[in-house]
Amino acid sequence: MMRVITLAGILLVLGSSFLLSVVESKEVVCYYGTWAVYRQGNGMFSADDIDPFLCTLLVFAFVDIGSDGSVRIMDHNIFQPWVDTMGKFQALKQRNAALKTIVAVGGWNAGTQNFAAVAASQQLRANFARNAVAFLQQYRLNGMDIDWEYPAAGDRANFVLLLKELRNAFAPYNFLLTVAVGASEYTASVAYDIPAIAQNVNYIHLMTYDMQGKINGVTNHNAPIFAASSDTGALAKVNVQAAVQYWLSKGAPAAKLTLGIPLYGRTFTLSNPAQNGVGALVQGVGQPGPITGEAGMLGYNEICVNRWPSQIDTVQLAAYASSGNQWVSYDDTTVVRRKCDLIAQYGLGGGMVWSIETDDFKGICGPKNPLLTTLKGCVDGNSGTVAPTAIPATTITPRPAVTTKPAATTKPAAPTTARPVTPAGQFVCTQDGYFRHPTNCSKFYRCASGTAYPFNCPSGLYFNEAISACDWPYNVKC
Repeated sequence: MMRVITLAGILLVLGSSFLLSVVESKEVVCYYGTWAVYRQGNGMFSADDIDPFLCTLLVFAFVDIGSDGSVRIMDHNIFQPWVDTMGKFQALKQRNAALKTIVAVGGWNAGTQNFAAVAASQQLRANFARNAVAFLQQYRLNGMDIDWEYPAAGDRANFVLLLKELRNAFAPYNFLLTVAVGASEYTASVAYDIPAIAQNVNYIHLMTYDMQGKINGVTNHNAPIFAASSDTGALAKVNVQAAVQYWLSKGAPAAKLTLGIPLYGRTFTLSNPAQNGVGALVQGVGQPGPITGEAGMLGYNEICVNRWPSQIDTVQLAAYASSGNQWVSYDDTTVVRRKCDLIAQYGLGGGMVWSIETDDFKGICGPKNPLLTTLKGCVDGNSGTVAPTAIPATTITPRPAVTTKPAATTKPAAPTTARPVTPAGQFVCTQDGYFRHPTNCSKFYRCASGTAYPFNCPSGLYFNEAISACDWPYNVKC
């Protein structure tokens, strides 16, 4: 027993420093939004749809953190035989033994309250670390990703203490610890002690998307590589390159940074369809897509089938397309390859995608998973080229003149992971949890922070509020 205890002690003292200082190869980090299993038709994405050879680090998104330091599973359907998300997720390593699988805690919908409470208490930090280890052992995972969106200035030091507690708890088991972070200086300068975070984690995933948001009522890019020539002040810092440079300048080791690449686009409704360039006036966000169902965004699998004429903004290096009064900014394979160049230029640890279920995973527009395949190929050192999809050939054009531009003092929106928005007049959340649709028993909602996320049960099943899961009709009062 003494020998075992001594070995554990050595690992605790030395294992984490060794583990956290060595990066053997570049990673392709893939977030998997597990709710995609409830989508219909060509959008339904199960864990067994994942190609385990395209990602090196696969992230199960999400579980929640409880105010008591617990790890909470919000969707218990992941254990039901008709879904079996966790079982299928675990089975991917049987197909590729080199694949690393981790679980993400938090996300946009988790909010900050529970994270802040746990991080502020030594007892709760220790409790969370114990529960995290137990969770990873129970589900045979390789580590955990902390996705706190976002620590306030008063949480900054406590966030580091939380990560340190996890690092020490994980070290004897060689578990990975990663964080997803708001990438722009606007967010990072407030939320993060960057050198201290870097000392305690294996990877820092830069969420270099949703970077410009809805600034001043005009079209703008979701994840531009560079600033526009007219951008000054704060706006000149809201781009991918500026974010990378900021994190490096504050002491983040390049090899621990992964560059976030969106597999979705941000959409707008144009005020005048004839004025459809970057900086054109808009009425608001774009219409929901048939798969994702979220106003203001489209998955790449929705963008490619639209066949809208597309262009490349050659100044900011971002793709955009429009049809009628609908406009979208997104990453195509050309942009992904340029972001791979950025990974190589700065010696980053790899690339990260949010999220794999919105790539063209069925190959409807061409070869399967074109964006992820491009990233994997160029990170591995080959061209990463895939055959063109059904989107018309990209036209390289100069950026159109902008007549309405955000003021340089406008604060950029904080970056987020893509999140649904409940259309007006539909289900209204009064508390967090799962709730059946008021008139259709085969549908249900997850309520989180006042937002309702719609889901459909598989054909023939009804949502049972007693167990918060889809069930046989004879078990449900409908």
